[in-house]
Amino acid sequence: MTYNVPTRYEEMTLLIKVRTNSPQTIRIIVSDAHQPNTEFTNRYKTVDGETIFFVRMPVTGQDVLVEVFNEQYGNLTSGQDNTFEVVSITKEQLDKKLDVIDFANPMIRSFVNFATRFCYNAGSLPTGTYVSDDKQFVIKYFPIIQDGGQEQTTPARIDIDNGTIEVSKKQFIEFTIPNRMAILLHEFSHPYLNKDVDDEIEADMNGLLIYLGLGYPRIEAFEVFAKTFMNAPTEANKHRFDTIKNFIDNFENYNTFINE
Repeated sequence: MTYNVPTRYEEMTLLIKVRTNSPQTIRIIVSDAHQPNTEFTNRYKTVDGETIFFVRMPVTGQDVLVEVFNEQYGNLTSGQDNTFEVVSITKEQLDKKLDVIDFANPMIRSFVNFATRFCYNAGSLPTGTYVSDDKQFVIKYFPIIQDGGQEQTTPARIDIDNGTIEVSKKQFIEFTIPNRMAILLHEFSHPYLNKDVDDEIEADMNGLLIYLGLGYPRIEAFEVFAKTFMNAPTEANKHRFDTIKNFIDNFENYNTFINE
């Protein structure tokens, strides 16, 4: 089933309440109603009884489409699937922790603004070079990232010497907006926030602090780093993922929405 929800460019948390009479794998996809390849979340959960999907959206468009369906049968029209029921779709205030972000730092303010716009539109932008309004940051949007003619598994990387970020459109077009934002904030952190520019875990923590402070969903950060590390399953990346999980789990003193 698909629902059109007016969002009017407002930040919010969508609460999608779903009920089943037996264990069912329910997928939800929330996307921009007017722009292709622009998803706010794309996830599933086994539901047995009643559950609420929390969808944190620090940015939205004029309207979003909310698709809710049983993975076994696909997205059918209303009345065709009686394995689940959408009880309600409601909007609530977005919970943010802006006090953890150093917005007194003009580099952070500028990059967050630039990255937000790029991540929202990356699914429909052509490849090319994109520059922030203040000319501080550059993203080179390539079809794929290559080294010596070989495609690389990384979705993005940064040149430590000049701060230029390279992004793979092949990978970014498949990512949700939060997935994209988590990756770009990680790359930004290397030269601009890290004490050790080469330290991957330090960049993970610095990027996630901004990402979570802005109110982006925890589950999307888990997902994108898991996908990235699966393409390079090393002991170092396993340690990074464990550190990321611990950081996210302990980001707030009360973890009401920590798995969402």
